Amino acid sequence: MLSKLVSTLSRRASTLRSSVIKRARIGPLLRSVPHDAVILEIGGGYSPRFVKSEYPNLYHLDHCTTKELRAKYAVDPNVAHRIGRIQPIDFVVTGTLIETSIPPDLTFDLIFGSHVLEHQVDLIGHLQSLGKLLKPGGRVIEMIPDLRTCFDALRYPSVTSDALLVHLKRPQIHQGKQVFDGVSRTIDKNYGHRMRNADFEGVRFNNSLKLAFEAMLASEQPDKPYTDTHAWTFTPESFRLLMIELRLLGLIRLAPAYVSPPYGNQFCTVLEHATGDLATMTPDALQRLERERFALSRQLRV
Repeated sequence: MLSKLVSTLSRRASTLRSSVIKRARIGPLLRSVPHDAVILEIGGGYSPRFVKSEYPNLYHLDHCTTKELRAKYAVDPNVAHRIGRIQPIDFVVTGTLIETSIPPDLTFDLIFGSHVLEHQVDLIGHLQSLGKLLKPGGRVIEMIPDLRTCFDALRYPSVTSDALLVHLKRPQIHQGKQVFDGVSRTIDKNYGHRMRNADFEGVRFNNSLKLAFEAMLASEQPDKPYTDTHAWTFTPESFRLLMIELRLLGLIRLAPAYVSPPYGNQFCTVLEHATGDLATMTPDALQRLERERFALSRQLRV
């Protein structure tokens, strides 16, 4: 009984905090985008943040064509009423690096993605693509699920070695560990708020370990078709740590200018081109990154 009361009070506090973050930080951030900005929205689907009728220099990228997207969601009774929101798709990408499908002379003031980063096959390659496609002074805004709020709540945050291993292999579909974790540890609840002890009562895994292992083995076979999954899982702290380590390794040009606290089922990050090249960073700047890396590692250990 006490556990349920604590969970209820915690959830109410979380709802209030989420409302404040959205109203005070996220809303103004999104409204600050100029209407004449050159924008790339990735994976907007039936719920795009930006629409072409309001932003004349807007491009949409997705995993299939406009016609295919509308057909896909038309048969889903939960979202069929929203297919009119689907924007004309300018670029279709399935597994390859996104800059290969975009004209080489086209770069963007803003790249926006909501709940798409966790679906990327090669996370490092994707972040590298964003850096290449971003204009000097441009921004990437990503809305990222907090794993503790959704069906990933019993998974662990992705770590740098996970991203490095995939990047070295350069697959075009999800494989190995990402498939196994995505199938074996997802649960049958998707609350949309930080799950506490009482929230786990009656919760079950969606799939058996045997099914997860079979899916993992199948994903390693040649010519296996793409199957979507949450390949990457994050908290705000784990995401910041990953970005710091990838930057210290010289693998990405982007750095978080802002990472919000969790709100609802997600957090927001603003990425910008890192100031200076890694080779030209001062010893003090490198030490600051190392101190932050150490502090975040300790936070995640608790």
